[in-house]
Amino acid sequence: MTPRHAKNREKQPHASAAAAPAKRLLPWFDLIQRDLPWRRSRDPWAIWVSEIMLQQTRVEAVREPYQRFMASYPNPMAFANASDDEVMVAWRGLGYYRRARLLRDGARQVSERHDGKVPHGLEQLADLPGVGPYTLGAVASIAFGHCQPAVDGNVERVISRHRGLHAPIGTGPARRVIRTVVEDWIAQDRPGDFNQALMELGAMICTPTSPNCKECPVAADCVARINELTGQLPIKKAPRKAVEVSARAVLIERPGNGEHYGQALGYRIPANEPNAGQIELPGPGVLSECDPDDLAPAIMRRFDASLKVDDTVATIRHAITHHRITLRTHRASLRQIGRLAWFCVGPETPWTTPSRKVFRQTRKLEA
Repeated sequence: MTPRHAKNREKQPHASAAAAPAKRLLPWFDLIQRDLPWRRSRDPWAIWVSEIMLQQTRVEAVREPYQRFMASYPNPMAFANASDDEVMVAWRGLGYYRRARLLRDGARQVSERHDGKVPHGLEQLADLPGVGPYTLGAVASIAFGHCQPAVDGNVERVISRHRGLHAPIGTGPARRVIRTVVEDWIAQDRPGDFNQALMELGAMICTPTSPNCKECPVAADCVARINELTGQLPIKKAPRKAVEVSARAVLIERPGNGEHYGQALGYRIPANEPNAGQIELPGPGVLSECDPDDLAPAIMRRFDASLKVDDTVATIRHAITHHRITLRTHRASLRQIGRLAWFCVGPETPWTTPSRKVFRQTRKLEA
């Protein structure tokens, strides 16, 4: 029986349990919450930074970069003055570098318009670059005590199962229902802790596979548990078919001036392109198809650089949004540098992920 056909026959929890989940959630959270560095502060800047870092990134991958970042940039004004290179270094290991640039734009706006203090008003917070509904809800509730929902993927999964939601998550109908439920449940006296508790529940108990219903504080009135649908809910949107891309680049290296890793020829991505500020190996671009014979002419057109392309030295695979990329990198010899430049291959240089994969394959470097 599919979830859609089962909907009309599902058992429902008793109506008197409607307000019970929120009352059980906070005592559970008080007992089991993880000791995370960003939970030790109510500083709105620290909370804002952590929420941006945690987007599409595992908690364990954020711990060390967060502490390193806060030591270097303890307030918005400090980060507002960071250069592009400093931003890339500060965000090293987290990926999705556009988040870092938007955070710096937000820090600059806070410095220029709010005397360096993160504003507490909802409209002012929502006006900051990179602050969408989730980040707004998290910062507003945790730092300032606003009763504002913070709905991430964990929360969507918890509410979808608890309410037996048959609309695919990520769609308009599902988002409206989930937000309404969270607004009804949210604890007026502890909205920040409530939002964190709901996210913790999704991360630790109501996991995508094999949810631990025996340890769940709201399992008693969970529609999915009652009807044995935890393996079928939430319903996900049909994924978009990935586009296969066969891309090419060149690898030209030289010893550095006292640099342990040496240097490679690269290109700093401009501000109006994805991954702005990062360095990539010369080529037509990782989303551009290219034949071997067209590689040198394409680099000449793009960078005014002349080179002789040799054999393939590395083949790596990489995924960007809905593209699956096979990047074949060739050794080459340089004749005219054009708009390219030499960059250190070491970990402090913000090379793109595909470029780093090439270095790891050819040099056996650490990530």
